[in-house]
Parts: sequence; C-alpha cells; structure tokens
Amino acid sequence: MTVTTLFIKRAHGRALESVGTLAHDQRGIRNNVVCAPFRQVLIASQAVTAECGLSPGDLRENIVVGFDSLYDLPSGTVVQIGQALIRLTFHCEPCKKILRLVEFDRILHKRGVFGMFLNDGVISIGDRFSVTEQKFEEIPYAVNERIRWYLKNSDPSAVALDLVHTIGLPSSYARAMPRLLKKFSRRAPDAKLTFGD
Repeated sequence: MTVTTLFIKRAHGRALESVGTLAHDQRGIRNNVVCAPFRQVLIASQAVTAECGLSPGDLRENIVVGFDSLYDLPSGTVVQIGQALIRLTFHCEPCKKILRLVEFDRILHKRGVFGMFLNDGVISIGDRFSVTEQKFEEIPYAVNERIRWYLKNSDPSAVALDLVHTIGLPSSYARAMPRLLKKFSRRAPDAKLTFGD
C-alpha cells in the first residue's frame, strides 16, 4: 500500500503536473491551487481507477495509492501517507469533465476521497499508505445533510456573513441570515427556504 503517482494543479484550467513529491501544510498542498478546507487533497485508488478504464490523473486527483479499499473508509478516518496525516472528509462528486470519460454509475463514490491535512510535511512517490486509529466526526456526503451538519457545528453569525458575501447578497441580509439558517437546519431534508418564511 504505497503512493504510486502524485499530481499538482498549479492553476485553474491548467493540466495536472506529475511530481515526485508534494509539500503540504494545514492549509493544503503548497504550490497547488487554493482549495476549500475539506477539499485540500483528492486521493484515488490506482486499482479502482484502472477498473473504470481510466489512467492516473484522469480523475484530477493529487495522490494515487495502491489501496483497493480506499473508498470503504468512513469519513473521519485519519490516514497517514509519508509524513502526512490526512482526515478523510467525503467522496468527490463526479463532475461533467469526468462524466465525459466514464459513466456516472461506474464512477459514483469511486472518483476519489477528499481530505484535509492535519500537519505539515512532504509526501513522496513510494511512501507508505496506512490507516491510523485516530477518528474524527463523520461529514455527510449528501449536500443537504452536509449543510445541516455544518450549521449545527458552526457559529450562525459567522456562517451568515460568509454566506451573504459568497452568494452576492447585499450586506443588509446579514442580520436576517442567522435566523433563516437556524430555520433551515431544523427543517426536513427536502424543505425549501424562502426569505418570506
């Protein structure tokens, strides 16, 4: 169970670059495009990728490992790759680019698993992959469940300000957003939220 291939994506829209080592810290892979905290690194299984008729790099992954049971590991599992300790967060969703290469049913939950770095260090080709005893809380895969999980574990005021900014609402919405988010987090999974609620 070792690292077989490593890739860096230096800029959006550019091809992946095959490398011999990846330096990382708790913000992500150095010299890689900046990624969201729960999506700092994408790890793929060499055998499963080949089984889908794909080559290393086709899934836009950063790390390819010789570990067939990668996708069976639950969210929250901590793996060690070389010096890196990585908290597995959730499976990567197949996007349109990937679906041009392989059918949805063949690649669902096999595109790769995202993770976040817990330390600083270097990963090299040939480094050993192992599953540690350390565990974190699971992060749901389904988007609506993941949003609820995040709201339950976050300060509503901070989430509200970030959300208002991110989706381009006027800053005046920030006052009402915490109440709306609390309402949303208590609703049924398929319930719709409107500003008139």
